[in-house]
Amino acid sequence: MLLSGSMLLAGACTRPGSETAPQRFGSRLAGHVQVLDRRLVLALPPGDVAPTTISSFTSQLGVNVTVVPGRLDTVTDVGQTDVALIDDVTLAGLIQANLVEKIDRGLVSNAKLLLPPFDNPSYDRGGRHSVPKDYVTVGFAASTLAVPVPPSTWNGFFHLAGALPGRVSVPPDRDVVIGAALTAAGHDWNSSSSSDMADAADILLPLREDLVVGGSMVRRRLPAPLVAALCFGEGFATPTAGIRFVVPRDGTMARARCYCILPFAPDPVSAHAWLNHTLDPAVAAAETRYTRRATPVGPAVYQLPASLLANEAIFPPALPPVPLAFADVTPAGAALRADLWQEFTATRRRRPAPR
Repeated sequence: MLLSGSMLLAGACTRPGSETAPQRFGSRLAGHVQVLDRRLVLALPPGDVAPTTISSFTSQLGVNVTVVPGRLDTVTDVGQTDVALIDDVTLAGLIQANLVEKIDRGLVSNAKLLLPPFDNPSYDRGGRHSVPKDYVTVGFAASTLAVPVPPSTWNGFFHLAGALPGRVSVPPDRDVVIGAALTAAGHDWNSSSSSDMADAADILLPLREDLVVGGSMVRRRLPAPLVAALCFGEGFATPTAGIRFVVPRDGTMARARCYCILPFAPDPVSAHAWLNHTLDPAVAAAETRYTRRATPVGPAVYQLPASLLANEAIFPPALPPVPLAFADVTPAGAALRADLWQEFTATRRRRPAPR
């Protein structure tokens, strides 16, 4: 269960540090030698972390690791679990509610290996509460049989929808769809400007009869009659005959998965050691090979095969670099998006979703 802010404040004065050297959580580095805890409890979604990451941590540091089931959209077992893997949107909410610990950056020296923008992400400025594990990006899958040369920009994607009505789909996710339209119009993905939103409306509203909204995307397949679909790249990380995944060159949104230390973590020193371990280039490269998600650790890319680095469903193009944004919509921006989405979906003729 999540702890309330009042419960956190009530217990924030004293808390355990290392099992062998109890300390206040926020002052462990202040001139004191840090002693590893004998154990570590991780809350991980099933199958999301390579077994070798855990076994190498245990063999190198002699810490006994226990894994409990976790979810990307919440944290559980506060006071019993040390580290959780969650998504960046969930993390931002937990930080705002004071429901994750600040990390001691002095104990996570490998954080210096993070590439921009992951070294100072908008969801956790300065990386004070987390370290990123991996990420996926928004793009679109296109049939190379129907579209031999897919467009390379968001503007091209929306033009394709107009040219092939009923054969291009977008998910029922207003922030992703409107973010893509804002970028197509030359604006920031997370813009809260009413004039920018008007430009996005000029792109979307003429397509309300042409774009298919929703439908079930079968992994690595575009269901008939679709020829293109806006989506995250993870479903297409394994190369598929006749389908290419494109990350538009004008910019896109990245969704990160992050490790954070939970309030009242019983083993905080080993928790920091885990965060540092996951940023080791060899460990990060092994995670990308296992999960087929991009690593934000710069030196890790030199340990990956060219086929993974060239796969846009895993890594966005490096030359020229694609601008990456994280979900960071203000309340005012959310209200504008809600209005545009309502107008876009309420006045369109319903097309049957592809199956």
